[in-house]
Amino acid sequence: MSIVGVALLSALVLSSCQKDHDTVSLKATINTYRPTGKDAKTYIDNNRYVNWSSDNDNCDKVNINGTDYTVRVTGTGNDRVATIAGVTVPSGDYFAYYPAGRVLTNNANGWPQVLLPQVQNYRTDASGNQIVEAPMAAWCSGTQSTPALNFTNLCALLKIELPNLNTTENEVAYITVSSSNKPLWGKATISGTTEPELSGLSLADLSTNDKSVTLDFTNNGLHGSDGNSSTSTSNAASGVRSQGPFYIVLPPVDDVSGLKVDVYVFYSTADATNNRRTVHLYSKTRTTSISIVSNLMYNTGGNLPTTYIEVPDVPYPSLGSGEFSVGQNKKVRFATGNLQYLASTGTWRFAQNQWDAFGGNTTYGNKTLEADRASQVKWIDLFGYGTSGVNYQPWQSNSNQANYARNININNTENDWGVNEISNGGNQPNKWRTLTNAEWDYLFNSRDNHQALHRQNVILWNGVKGNVILPDDFSTTLAGSYNWTRLSESAWNEVSSRGGIFLPRTGYRKGTTIYDFPSSTVAGHGNYWTSTWHSNAYEDRDKNPWFIQLQNGERHLSNLPNYYGLAVRLVRDVN
Repeated sequence: MSIVGVALLSALVLSSCQKDHDTVSLKATINTYRPTGKDAKTYIDNNRYVNWSSDNDNCDKVNINGTDYTVRVTGTGNDRVATIAGVTVPSGDYFAYYPAGRVLTNNANGWPQVLLPQVQNYRTDASGNQIVEAPMAAWCSGTQSTPALNFTNLCALLKIELPNLNTTENEVAYITVSSSNKPLWGKATISGTTEPELSGLSLADLSTNDKSVTLDFTNNGLHGSDGNSSTSTSNAASGVRSQGPFYIVLPPVDDVSGLKVDVYVFYSTADATNNRRTVHLYSKTRTTSISIVSNLMYNTGGNLPTTYIEVPDVPYPSLGSGEFSVGQNKKVRFATGNLQYLASTGTWRFAQNQWDAFGGNTTYGNKTLEADRASQVKWIDLFGYGTSGVNYQPWQSNSNQANYARNININNTENDWGVNEISNGGNQPNKWRTLTNAEWDYLFNSRDNHQALHRQNVILWNGVKGNVILPDDFSTTLAGSYNWTRLSESAWNEVSSRGGIFLPRTGYRKGTTIYDFPSSTVAGHGNYWTSTWHSNAYEDRDKNPWFIQLQNGERHLSNLPNYYGLAVRLVRDVN
């Protein structure tokens, strides 16, 4: 299905597509019914009507009663007709669903279960118009002498325009639409017959079960098909030079709260030597709830505030959404993963999951780093003090204190790990920093409601042990409503969507040996460097850098020699 000028649903055909067994041919049309009490919007703009798409460079399929069939389009303009040939006559009725590739279960006589994707890849037809793979379904009785399929849109469209974007210099990278309370992607069932509709939408069992969908414009994909974000924000990851309009498929959902649109743009400012690009984020949030109705079109101007607000230039998803007080009138946002380093390429990144920690893994990279750092291919996440790579190297594992920062606070210096270009953290230098010992202390012991907003001895559904810190505005009542002893996956998804941060227990490294990493027999500790040197000891031999230790029943600041390997969790200041 398409619209003149913009393709809404790609039901496309190649002249070389194989013809199915000839049993019966079905004509396919598109329903323009009006939802009860609503104005149907089966068009995008004036005179741009929904219709079948005709594209000789593609082939697509419709699933009918559990079998995939080719769609062939004839005619031009608004008079295109879709024919589905060789359809096996069923013992009952015809149940058709598009696109066939999203079918999860094949029912011989009934509706299948389908998957609404978390990532919708931006693509265009030969004229440069967007093709939107929007689901639709059709039913007809098997007893009809001339059966025909009248397809109905099962979802809605969100229209987004960027009139203030300078497209001669800047490119749209990806657009994310999120909800604070309802899933916008996942597994769905279909109900009804003559007017089928989606029902029972639930998040699919993928690695990031957040309540958001993304329209990805990048040529090599900042987001993978499973919803994960890759680490590339270089010039190689180009976007689209257009102000839109762009269209994102949204499922029908009642009472959606916190509907938010985030637009990520590659800015033209680049460092040619290091092949870097800045990613800027523009955001809109609807403060009141909304119900999304199928077969309608929504737009950011009509249903969301109209003013774009620029926020820090850090790409999704490495910057947490929650704000945490670390001093009087001082707030930060945490990275959503511990810092990691790959010696073979000199690459820094944040862990893909908040709970990731290599620790006691027998293949842990630090075991061979010093001896064979040039060929080292394993990521490491336990570092000696101040080993940003400027003066002291992150791959060091010996106990020579001269190879690590000593007798200095590394805060606001080139020895802080945050000076690095972190590949999935904006890929720009000096965007992050390490908390001081006083800031960690304030976070845990002095900010308002600090006891309710810190949860110790948390075990996630996947068995990872650690601590959870909750942002300042997290409801203390809600904080007490979870089973923190064994936090379920759905509970964690809700906590993280509200800005919660998980600090896994990491153990520590001395030389190339890992100690105190949690296991079935070891409780383990979480050990995180601060940026502060312990200068108040009575004897020089006791002067060591501070770190925060998270363990059973307590958290406290302590100090260790600078050659010990500890974890690092960086922050961004809230301006």
